[in-house]
Amino acid sequence: MDALKEFFKNFSSFVGRMTPSQVMMLLGVVAGTLVGIVFLVGWLNTATYTRLYSQLDEQEAGEIASWLSDKKIEYRLADGGRTIEVPSSEVYSARIALATEGLPRNGSMGYSLFDQNNLGMTDFLQNLNFRRALEGELTRTIMQLDEVNAARVHIVMPKDRLFKEDQKPATASVVLKLRGGDGLSKPQVSGISHLVASSVEGLTPDNITIVDYSGNLLSSGTDADPLVGMSSSQLELTQSVEKHLSNKAQTMLDQVLGADKSVVRVTASLNFKQLERTSETFDPNTPSIRSEERVKNSSTNSDKAAEDQESNNENDSETTVTNYELNKTVEHMVDALGTIDRISVAVLVDGTYTPGELAEGEEGVAEMIYQPRSPDELGRLESIVKNAVGYDQERNDQIEIVNIAFDRQNLDSDRQALDSMYQQEMYIDIAKKVGTILLGLIALLWVRKRLKNLWSGLSRIAPPPRPQAAPEPEPLVEEEEALPEIKPEQRKVRLVDRMQETAKQEPEEIARVIKTMMVDS
Repeated sequence: MDALKEFFKNFSSFVGRMTPSQVMMLLGVVAGTLVGIVFLVGWLNTATYTRLYSQLDEQEAGEIASWLSDKKIEYRLADGGRTIEVPSSEVYSARIALATEGLPRNGSMGYSLFDQNNLGMTDFLQNLNFRRALEGELTRTIMQLDEVNAARVHIVMPKDRLFKEDQKPATASVVLKLRGGDGLSKPQVSGISHLVASSVEGLTPDNITIVDYSGNLLSSGTDADPLVGMSSSQLELTQSVEKHLSNKAQTMLDQVLGADKSVVRVTASLNFKQLERTSETFDPNTPSIRSEERVKNSSTNSDKAAEDQESNNENDSETTVTNYELNKTVEHMVDALGTIDRISVAVLVDGTYTPGELAEGEEGVAEMIYQPRSPDELGRLESIVKNAVGYDQERNDQIEIVNIAFDRQNLDSDRQALDSMYQQEMYIDIAKKVGTILLGLIALLWVRKRLKNLWSGLSRIAPPPRPQAAPEPEPLVEEEEALPEIKPEQRKVRLVDRMQETAKQEPEEIARVIKTMMVDS
């Protein structure tokens, strides 16, 4: 601090001895130096930008720009936003980091390959470009899924053979990089398989292999074995039905009893047998005419017994054949899959708690005493659960409701631990804020004190007197004018003064002392 005061003192003295023009020149030199330093630092900090990606669509450019902003990486847009440039020192690390995020997504070429005019292209190259374009389009489509971060599709399309038995089927493989650790569900994997199979001629889902970046096989061949896929679907459907019925009953009990006062579990038995029935029913009371046939015969007989008399006898006959058929009803019935054959419901209900009485002179919180619920109340709760799950006595459904005290010791300890942890974090947060404020105030007071001391030190520094012109000679004073009386300054009595006073009073003694000193020397 003393060195700083000395510096300011010397600097103030130096500036005080300068002329106004020299002060202005000094200020100009200092300002020019500062401006030069600022420009030099800005030029040194100016980064050289290099192209990161080009020919991007608007969606991908926006995703990459958002990622760069989150990572605090500067970037510039060019070519109408289709090109992104970053500092040269960040280009390679940014590309690697973006590749791990699956960006850019549409890196593969699609049918845009055929936008270029390639004269003289052979059939082999044309087929190769078609396969590349098809793979690129499938890759783009698969990457539209939220769970897929990156994808690669490889298709093998064999040559056409003359005979059918020599023809080999088309195959495909899909490599997926999934987002997060949830993975894909079986319906989603099956959907990807059918998507690829439907896009390639002669390709079936059985000939498609889907793996992730870790090499795990996702397409487990359930399509090839329909029984395995059916069993998995049946289990999922059963779990879905049980969860749905449990939620219906649990939400109603929570509204009545309160949260964490009841537990509901439902076990459902579903019928997955597929039964087809064909029945024919005849009605004998209402016959119907199926067909009718009529035959009519006509004949003429002449009696020649008497020549004079002619007699004609005509015989006509008619035959009718009628075929009857009974009414028939044909029914073809197919039972629905997944119907509920039987359900079993188990319900646990907690009782009520009332505070106990404290002894005289005892302080604290009274212990809670468990009180079981009445049978009437349990009967009403059972009716509520039956209506919620669709209880059917004809299906031999079962329901069991039990009133039992819940063990809340672990729950209470967990709650206390969470409350204490929350309070501790709250106190730590408050202490941090108060400490920050106090440190800021201390720093502000310290700076204020130092500035005050510095200002007082500068104010005490007086500039040296400027040289003045020589005074004009005064006229000689005449002898008769009396000179002004000069008063001696008030000062402390010293040894010299005492010796002078002694010499005036006793000059002989002083002379004797001096003589003795000269003789001794």
